[in-house]
Amino acid sequence: MRDLEQQYVTVLDDFQHQVENRIRNHKDEANFPQLPEGVDEMILSDYLFEYQAALDSEGTERSRYTIAGILLCLPILVMSGFPDTSLPFKGVWNVLAAIGVGLVLFLLYRILMKAYVRSRIQRVNRDYPEVKKYVDSVMAFQ
Repeated sequence: MRDLEQQYVTVLDDFQHQVENRIRNHKDEANFPQLPEGVDEMILSDYLFEYQAALDSEGTERSRYTIAGILLCLPILVMSGFPDTSLPFKGVWNVLAAIGVGLVLFLLYRILMKAYVRSRIQRVNRDYPEVKKYVDSVMAFQ
């Protein structure tokens, strides 16, 4: 029976649902961690919601590709507004330089988004220290 419970997969397999499913599937087992004193299911739900919202704030893969396309094309569009004589390089090198600038812009965007997500997760963990310990022990449960 335990094998079937571990193979049970929901349509949404994000962090929040992984924790909730693990709690639901194993809460009656002897060694499974119990909620600490002063923490109820509502506080656990709030923590999981805020944690998942922090993870989701980075956007979907589709939105990241859309932003990448925009940031790659933007320098080329800006460059096309200037006459060829005023551009720093000659020929195809201007386009390659613009693509390079677009890649740098996208890399900067990704770094900023990762830092933003990390800071939101740290804030959630700081606001709910007891729940974080509980969730860590739930995820470590075998």
